[in-house]
Amino acid sequence: MIKDRRVIIGFIVSVIVNLALVAYIIGNHFASHRSETSIDPSYALPVLVRSLSPERFEALMPDYVKQLSADVRPYYNRLRRAQARMYQELSKKEVNQEALERAIDDYWLTRHSAQSIADSIFVEMVVQLSLEERTELLRAGRQTRARYEEWRRSRSRRDESRNEEFERLPTDTGATQEQSVDP
Repeated sequence: MIKDRRVIIGFIVSVIVNLALVAYIIGNHFASHRSETSIDPSYALPVLVRSLSPERFEALMPDYVKQLSADVRPYYNRLRRAQARMYQELSKKEVNQEALERAIDDYWLTRHSAQSIADSIFVEMVVQLSLEERTELLRAGRQTRARYEEWRRSRSRRDESRNEEFERLPTDTGATQEQSVDP
C-alpha cells in the first residue's frame, strides 16, 4: 500500500512538472510574437527620425526640432524641479509623506504631458508616411526593441556574474560590492 502511494504521488508530481513546462514554453512562444508586433511610443519618434532619409524627414516636418524644443523644454525644467523636491524629501530625517507624494505626482504628470506632446508630433508625421515608409519604421522599431532586449539580457547576466564574484570574496575584507568588483 505504501508503494502504491509513492507511485501515485510520483505520477502527480510528474504531471504537475510537465504541465508547468508546457505552460512555460507556450507562454514564451506567445510573448515573443507580441514583442515583434508592438512598438513603444516613447521610442517611436527617434526611431522614425533614424528610419527616414534626411530629405524626406525635412519634407515631413521642417520645423520639428524647433517645435519639439519649444514645446518640451519647459517640461524638462519642471521635471528637474520635481526630482529635486523628491530628493530633498528623501534626504530629510523625517519624511513628509504628503510633500513626497506631491513631488512624485508632479513628476509623473509633467512627464506624461511632455510625452503627450512628443506623441502628437509622432502622429502628425506618421499619418504623412507611405506604406513603405511605415513598414521601414516598424522594421526599425523591431530592431530597436531587439537591441534593447539584448542589452537588458546582457546587463542581467553581468549583474549575476558580479553577484557571483561578490559571493566568492572573503567576508572579512569589509569591502562593499562596488569597491570589490568595479575597477
